[in-house]
Amino acid sequence: MMDSAIEGENISVVIPFYKAYDYFETALNSVRSQTSKVNEIIVVDDGCGDKAKEFLSQFDDIIVIHLEKNSGPSTARNTGVKAASNDWIAFLDADDIWHENKIEQQLEFLSNHPEFSACHTGIETFNDDGITNVYNDKPADLAISDLLISSHVTPPSLLIKKSILEKANYFDVNMHCSEDHDLSIRLLELGFKIGFVNQPLTQVRRMDHGNISSNGRSLIIGHWQLLRKNYHLFKKVKGSASYFMYKTFMTAGGKSQGIEKKCYYLFAHIIAFLFSVKK
Repeated sequence: MMDSAIEGENISVVIPFYKAYDYFETALNSVRSQTSKVNEIIVVDDGCGDKAKEFLSQFDDIIVIHLEKNSGPSTARNTGVKAASNDWIAFLDADDIWHENKIEQQLEFLSNHPEFSACHTGIETFNDDGITNVYNDKPADLAISDLLISSHVTPPSLLIKKSILEKANYFDVNMHCSEDHDLSIRLLELGFKIGFVNQPLTQVRRMDHGNISSNGRSLIIGHWQLLRKNYHLFKKVKGSASYFMYKTFMTAGGKSQGIEKKCYYLFAHIIAFLFSVKK
């Protein structure tokens, strides 16, 4: 029998909402249709005003918190977590989708592996044309060295104890990109373990409708903040900082167009040349 501490009825879902009018109901329905039901859905309206208040009022099975001004995903998620009445938190962005057995598989994993305080799943990225990529090759037991290369954990795939979010002091509200990456690093530094369910049970939308990571410039700024904040870790692993920034500029180039795209690729190759980055 599953430990009652991690049954679906002890999970709060936190959904930041920012102008996702076209996608929200699909996201919400993916929570409603879970094979392991959750008993609390908290939607944090990130300063969208009267239109969002009217829109969200039509859904009678959610708790809505309205922020007076747009404050970014970190503040929205933190607000939802602090308001949650349950011991476990699952995040979902308002334009993303869960497979119907996502929570069930995570609960089974945590029941079988009680040493983990959180777990995440593989993801599928998608747009209006369908699935664009699948990311399911991730470390079974995440280490800090893994996080010096890639973020690995995306919030919509994460199920985590509320108490360890409190101990980590939540998402850093001063970071508007890579705040999830930064949180994972801090959790591991505190000694908490993040496990991986190797199934792509979370679908992350990739379109130009406000997704914070879709902008190459935002990505560079966020990764530079992350590197500076956690340089004490990067400097312990030779070549990790230069490789991280090389990957950052290559990824930013892929998210950009025109001269900006060319400049980012050029910067990446300059970093690779100057620091002998192994690609």
